[in-house]
Amino acid sequence: MKFGKKYSVFVETEAHRLLPECSNVEFKRFKKLLKRCPLHCAANESSSSEEALSLGVSVPDDASTTSDDECHPQQRSQSVEMHEFSCPACDAEFFPDLLKAVSSVVDYFTKSSRQLRNLHLATGPRRLLLRLKTKISPDTPNMMKVGNTLVSYGCMNALAVRKILKKYDKVHGSLNGREFKTKLQVMHAELLQSPWLIELGALAINLMAPKVPRPLCLADSTDSMHYGQAHQSFQAQQLDYWTCDFDSEKHTLSYVFPETVRLDFNLECPICLEVVFDPVALGCGHIFCRSCVCAAASVPAFQGVKAARRGDKCPICRQSGVYITAMYLDELAVMIKIRCEEYFHERKLEEREARLKEAKEYWEREAVAMMGF
Repeated sequence: MKFGKKYSVFVETEAHRLLPECSNVEFKRFKKLLKRCPLHCAANESSSSEEALSLGVSVPDDASTTSDDECHPQQRSQSVEMHEFSCPACDAEFFPDLLKAVSSVVDYFTKSSRQLRNLHLATGPRRLLLRLKTKISPDTPNMMKVGNTLVSYGCMNALAVRKILKKYDKVHGSLNGREFKTKLQVMHAELLQSPWLIELGALAINLMAPKVPRPLCLADSTDSMHYGQAHQSFQAQQLDYWTCDFDSEKHTLSYVFPETVRLDFNLECPICLEVVFDPVALGCGHIFCRSCVCAAASVPAFQGVKAARRGDKCPICRQSGVYITAMYLDELAVMIKIRCEEYFHERKLEEREARLKEAKEYWEREAVAMMGF
């Protein structure tokens, strides 16, 4: 089955049933828009004329350019270079519409992922309020279905955008599609690099865990009743998609999208070279320990990454302004606590001691600065 058919089936079945208000990239519409492009039509006419000449069929002079191209290769190269420029007829409608569609998909994906994570981690009255607000049943099987559908939703739309841009470059003989893809990455609109994919993967693994802290997952009797059934019926299916490896040298969280994509997320902090503790994802997508990334920005860890200056840069890619849009990966923190219990408790004691010392020194400096002695 071709991708266009798979995409249509997914949108009309799973996405429509579990994500009723979702936005989608109109894959067929953008493909049809490219087929109506003047350059595409001209390419089809030239290819048909070449086929006719090879079969010995007469072609009108205005439709045949092979003899001129053979006699003047420099002119032919110049004509090819002209086709490398963007098509105004397409660009006036194509890229603005595609950017609008991608922005809608990213906004919905981010909003829905945050709601699902908050519902999973909430307890007591807040859990009930979130259930009424999101209209998502908090039982384990349903959350696993919604989470898996959200991951498929993000991957399918990301692949649709990539195929559309690849088709654009093929039709126009340009690199504008590749440049637009780079623009999406700079805008943090590339779904396959979104930290929310990591959160959804950690959520799926936490729901499959045989021992999950009750305040975080099994907060009501409904979850307790359905958890055994969910663990048996969904574990085999979900393990085909999400896996985490903390035994080898590289600590990774992996996702395999059926027959299409494999995503590997490195869970090792590039500063301390340990498994991320109290993980934070900066706006650029790079993941660090909270204490490490705060130290890189010269900010006390107890104040958090939001206290960093607006112009502070990522320690890896050196992109500025990424601390303002940073997010805490709470589901990933729970997964590491469950999977690496011994490491988690050792690191927790170290971090607690370091933060208390750091806070004491910070307030002593503030007191000296305020009183002048």
